[in-house]
Amino acid sequence: MNTFIKICLLDTGGRISEIQKRLNSTGGYDFYKPLSGAVRAHCDRDYDEVEDILNAPSNDVERNHNRFAFNKFSDKFGSKTSLEKITKSKKIMFDASDISITVGPLFEIEKSGDRQIYCLWPTQKPPLSQRYGAVACHLMRRAFANETLGNGSFYFADLVSNKVYSEKQISNNTALILKADAQSIGNLIKEL
Repeated sequence: MNTFIKICLLDTGGRISEIQKRLNSTGGYDFYKPLSGAVRAHCDRDYDEVEDILNAPSNDVERNHNRFAFNKFSDKFGSKTSLEKITKSKKIMFDASDISITVGPLFEIEKSGDRQIYCLWPTQKPPLSQRYGAVACHLMRRAFANETLGNGSFYFADLVSNKVYSEKQISNNTALILKADAQSIGNLIKEL
């Protein structure tokens, strides 16, 4: 989902470059995979594993960015006693554009009896906008509408700007934005 949101935030030239980069690589590389693993290990209260995961990347830049993002997560959510990891993911198919988006929330917390389910945005560039924070929440709702997670509320936490977007930001245009972007990205993939 984060890759899709990142591509949506780019201008047309940036979209083309990013899609070409992803099409030319074998399977892609998840720069923030250590963050996901560390967050889930933190939810399990396995703090030694958190350190092992965050120290694993051999690339200093990757290690530093993941550490920075994890520290932001930890500052905001790490002390919540109701913190629980989520390992379930769902794929959303866009048949008209022939693309799919995998949505995989990382954790949930309970607040005032409400189950709050979170995905994280650790990417520094491009900056996340409120519009695409709403698109992310809409994607989560759409993916898990008929699942037990659908009983909760969905949130997209921007670890860079320290903002949290919720389903409250979803407008009448959010579904149209998602559909138009999926179609545009699907068309670019076909042409490239």
